Amino acid sequence: MDALTALTIFLAYWAIVEFLKRRGVLERRGITAYGPVLMIRTERGIELLKRLARRRRFWIVLGNAGIPAVFAGMVFMFVLILFMDYTLFTSPPPPSDLTSPRNALLIPGVNQYIPLVWGLIGLIVTLIVHEFSHAISALSENIRVKSLGVLVALVPIGGFAEPDEEQLLHHSERGTRLRVFSSGVISNFITAAIAFSIFFYLLGFITPSIAVLSSDNPDLKVGDVVVEINGVKVTSPDDISKAVGEQGKIVLKLADGREVQLSGVTGVKIVQVVDGYPAKEAGIQEGWIITAVDGKKIHTLRDFLKAMEGKKGGDRVEIQVFDGSEYRNYTLTLKDANGRGLMGVQVTEYFAGVTFSYFYAENILNTLRGIPSMLTNPAGWLFLISMPIIFFNSFSFPITAFFHSSVGGWIFYALNTFYWIGWINFYVGLFNCLPAVPLDGGRVFYDVAEKLGGKRSAEIASKFLSSLIFGSIILSIVIPNMPR
Repeated sequence: MDALTALTIFLAYWAIVEFLKRRGVLERRGITAYGPVLMIRTERGIELLKRLARRRRFWIVLGNAGIPAVFAGMVFMFVLILFMDYTLFTSPPPPSDLTSPRNALLIPGVNQYIPLVWGLIGLIVTLIVHEFSHAISALSENIRVKSLGVLVALVPIGGFAEPDEEQLLHHSERGTRLRVFSSGVISNFITAAIAFSIFFYLLGFITPSIAVLSSDNPDLKVGDVVVEINGVKVTSPDDISKAVGEQGKIVLKLADGREVQLSGVTGVKIVQVVDGYPAKEAGIQEGWIITAVDGKKIHTLRDFLKAMEGKKGGDRVEIQVFDGSEYRNYTLTLKDANGRGLMGVQVTEYFAGVTFSYFYAENILNTLRGIPSMLTNPAGWLFLISMPIIFFNSFSFPITAFFHSSVGGWIFYALNTFYWIGWINFYVGLFNCLPAVPLDGGRVFYDVAEKLGGKRSAEIASKFLSSLIFGSIILSIVIPNMPR
């Protein structure tokens, strides 16, 4: 669907909302319209929440645990906002998908980084967890909940629980308010931790496969899975090397039963030659193919890495390269770099014009599995926040073709579900920590500031921070897209 069609549908929806609002239809059904956003209320489900709220001690402990979690998230996110402001004014980024207004919204299908189905599942779970936690926490503190409901702007975009604001804000103790405000955030964090734990566990059931990542051959397309080479089953780069051996011919058998014959050299393609290193000094050029090292044939990137393993500065290596028309032989004296001997080239796999997905998939898998160990420093948390944008979005085709599952294809659906439940819960929890009213962090900040400095000081600080934060978010969209 293009942008014009989407806009037309949305404007038509808004016109219908305005028509029903003016006719009083929405009001009669307990629906409130704020522009195109509908608040659809119901009292159904409150009795269930009351039963859950009977475990009062649990909800008090949860709310108390949420207070320091909110402040930790508050500091982290506020520092992130300040860093964003500094970047915007010192080196504003150019217009891009990242700075597009549509991607500022956490709406699956609108935000291009959030897939519709998996994002919608994650968003629904997040909203239910967040709002129901507020409601149950309020009920456990004997604060009335007037209604539950959803926010709709053509599609569901949020959920809400309506505690009695008068009772919560003016007739309850400060500790009670802080627990109620913090319960949604801590519940999101706990849900994210559980979902990500399941996600990391399920990663153990998949391994990289041999599939086509790119190809110059018109008979091969991205995602084609290779099961045999020259009649030998292949599941790893080592299998590829054994299957090719010294043979000149290369016949691939694909999972769909087709056979494709390749012609051309195999090895690693030089994509960069580094100044000051022996390869550059010898006249070796980008685009050439390294086909052998010290007499050992190179068919895959792993072959090359094995051949160079253990080499030190001063060691001599003999390499064979193909320059596009003929083979050349060079003897290089490796240069020392942190105890390793390097010839000074950056390479990528080149298999007769085909690049296999194994190392790409292995990198994805190793990075995802390594995330828990990355969370020992702030950079790891930043990576987690930005992961769907800068690294990994979902297990969808052709990426699913790059992996083999030991338990069947359903594993990819499960991985996507828990990935997005975890990420959206984590992101929404963090965003709600910001010290800006009406976010939970803003309410917690105001209450604590009032305790420490009085009502007047709390109001001034709260208004200033709210304006700064929401202004910064708006500027992060406006400045990169301003005409230059």
